[in-house]
Amino acid sequence: MDAMEGAGKSQSLADATTAAPQSTPDNELKRKRQPRNSACQGCAALKMKCISTPNGKCERCNRMDRDCVPAVPKPRKRRTESAVGLETEQHGMSLLEFAGPSSSSTAGPPPQFDAARPKQADKGAERNFLLGRHDLSHVDSKSFVQLFRQGLGNILALEELLHGVDFSFVSNSFTIFRQLTPHFPFVELSPGADVISMVAQRPLLTLAVCTVASASYPELQERLSQAFQYALSSKVILGSERSMDLLTGVLIYLAWHHHYMTQPQVYHQLYLLAGLAADLGLFRPRLDPLDPSSALERDRAFVGCYYLCSGLSASGFDKPNPLRWTRNLRSCAENAAMSGTLPSDRSLVSILELAHAMDEMEESIRHDIVSQYANPLPYVDLQTKATSQRLKVLKREHPSLASFLGFEAATIHIYQRLLRLSETPDYPILIQCACAIKEYIEGITSRPPATLHQLGIVDWSNLVEILVLMARISRPLPNTSSWEAGALTSMLQPEVMLDAILNHANSTPPNDPLAPRHEALLQSLRRICDGVKRLLTTAQHGSDGKFRAGEGGTDDVFKSYGYGVLDPSFLNSLTGA
Repeated sequence: MDAMEGAGKSQSLADATTAAPQSTPDNELKRKRQPRNSACQGCAALKMKCISTPNGKCERCNRMDRDCVPAVPKPRKRRTESAVGLETEQHGMSLLEFAGPSSSSTAGPPPQFDAARPKQADKGAERNFLLGRHDLSHVDSKSFVQLFRQGLGNILALEELLHGVDFSFVSNSFTIFRQLTPHFPFVELSPGADVISMVAQRPLLTLAVCTVASASYPELQERLSQAFQYALSSKVILGSERSMDLLTGVLIYLAWHHHYMTQPQVYHQLYLLAGLAADLGLFRPRLDPLDPSSALERDRAFVGCYYLCSGLSASGFDKPNPLRWTRNLRSCAENAAMSGTLPSDRSLVSILELAHAMDEMEESIRHDIVSQYANPLPYVDLQTKATSQRLKVLKREHPSLASFLGFEAATIHIYQRLLRLSETPDYPILIQCACAIKEYIEGITSRPPATLHQLGIVDWSNLVEILVLMARISRPLPNTSSWEAGALTSMLQPEVMLDAILNHANSTPPNDPLAPRHEALLQSLRRICDGVKRLLTTAQHGSDGKFRAGEGGTDDVFKSYGYGVLDPSFLNSLTGA
């Protein structure tokens, strides 16, 4: 009986199952969800339920009149303990443990990244709003700092680094910078330059000028230097920006970087400067007409880039020049000399030709040395003599070079090239070099004391190289006669020369608003002079007549190719750091 009841129930259940879909015609149109991983691409992208319809399209694609394309099913992977990072002895540390904070870590909190940058339209609206503020010229104006920060990339860290910068400070910085322009005449601030317009349109150049001109406030100068580096990395590396504001800002920042950078690792930044000039197309003549003021700015800046790169590469770092010579450089210098308004514009052609002559000599000497000649001295001697004749011709063609501080330094650099390769140099070369050094130092001490605080980095590099060269030639060689040795010693008097330069720099008035006294630079000069004096006391001559550094002394920089006077390793060994 029970078996018959069970069979009846099974039969009735089977009939109900087969008859269910045919019981009503409406069941054919009833919505059904498609099987797993069979949703169309549109529904899968929207992460919505995909409902099929009789016409082959899903309900959403049918309603939107779109093609219903099935999505490609994704293969499923078998879940394992190692995939979810469970802690087992076989698998070691779990993924959650590995990604979590370490209890033994001593690092500080993670950096706070800036919020997403607004669109260009939003940035323009924000700048227009800030330009309309009435308190931009007030003391400690927050609107002024916000406008400055907005132009520099809206970096959060700049709000604290720009503390103390207001309208009056930027205006005074412009005035001080105009006194520095004769020492690096490649970027001009017109007398009528508007502070608000410069902050809004040329923010990086304005920040570089403020950094250079804030020598009276060392703490603020350090903060502004850090702010410049933040803004530069944000614009160049993160934003891939290229503009004349960037080029002139980097040019000014590097031209006086010895004022605020204790370890000047700037050789790679010279490549950045050369790359910006190349990206802006300054190496080729422009066919489209430019505004005269913009063309003058481009011409000056390009000549300044070459002057800075060639000068620092030769005396500062003793490495190849990252900016190669192009014919457009001479055209730029000639155009600036004809249309420029600065008195120094007339001298741009002669300065450029001098830099070109020294750059060609450096390239030829470097080629002769790396060519592995058994004795490269004759080849180097030939190059230096040719360059000396070229400099004499330039001096006749451009009489203004006689008063240019870099011309005498270039002559001494030629002697330095000969002396560094010869362990027993000819005595006449030593006499000529000593005379040139004495004339150079007397020329510096005859200028106003503030000059040493205003020198650009190329002139500063030349000065350090000449001071170190005195230790190389101050003592005569053992194989010289007594009268020659006495003549060289009485002519040069290196200790007296060092004291004269240091006392001259120390006599700068401390409260001159237009020519501020730079205490950090004065301390750096004092350490360099003390290091040269140590070289003088430790330098010895061997019985074979070769110049050597004494035991425990500083290595002779002129005997090791590949170092310059701005190289941190050389400066540390010279100053005893």
